[in-house]
Amino acid sequence: MKRGITVVTALLLLAGAGMAQTTPNPAKGRVIKTDTTTVYDVSTTNKRGTTEYGVVEQTETTPRGGTRLVSQVEYSDFTPSMMSVANAKAGEISLGFGLSQSYDKDTHGTHFADIGMGGNVQVLWRAGEKLSLGLDYMLLTPHDNKGKGYSYEKLRLNGVAFAGKYTLNPYDRLNFYLPMGIGMAQVRLKGYGERDGVYTSESRDKWGLDMYAGLGMQYNLTENTFIGLEYRYVVAFVTSDDLNRYYGKGHYFQFHNAFLKLGMRF
Repeated sequence: MKRGITVVTALLLLAGAGMAQTTPNPAKGRVIKTDTTTVYDVSTTNKRGTTEYGVVEQTETTPRGGTRLVSQVEYSDFTPSMMSVANAKAGEISLGFGLSQSYDKDTHGTHFADIGMGGNVQVLWRAGEKLSLGLDYMLLTPHDNKGKGYSYEKLRLNGVAFAGKYTLNPYDRLNFYLPMGIGMAQVRLKGYGERDGVYTSESRDKWGLDMYAGLGMQYNLTENTFIGLEYRYVVAFVTSDDLNRYYGKGHYFQFHNAFLKLGMRF
């Protein structure tokens, strides 16, 4: 009996030893070891802003003893440029003041006005990356011209126009742009004196269509403020004989203007 128990015990021990030898190790052949880790800080800048991001590179040992390179972007941050922030503003308002000149002459070759003053107020809303649209008020007051025997004074233009501004390079700090507009204007002229032995005096005004176009240069001081120079050529579809029936001509009034402009975005 004791001998039988001993045999059974021996067989159980042998079976247990065999099972221990054939049980697989789940961790064996699956361990991946990280040998090196390198982090690169990368920065790229253009006119729209700066992008900074980190790239992590890891060299890992594979289960079969080889190596592999694993890369991933760890972080990414974008900082917009000053002009990107400025271009995101919805609108702008600007004041312009400077010089105005009309070279128009009467039937005797006398200029209706000499170089004088002019100015404008403009409110624009952003309609695209390069285009802004809005309203413009303009006042042009060339200087009185005292002729020999006959004089002109108070040549004035008051105009309200639907305005546009097309910026050629919106993401540069120094911008070049094309101003344009179409609307209605009141032109006024007073003339008096003696000519051909006859004294005449007349002061008249008339409303008519007006248009302007030109070229501007603008320097952006901050994302909210700017300063610039603008040339503006204006045509008022009112003739000089509409305003002076004695010595006028059938030519439309034309004005050349140079404005210093100050503006603010909002």
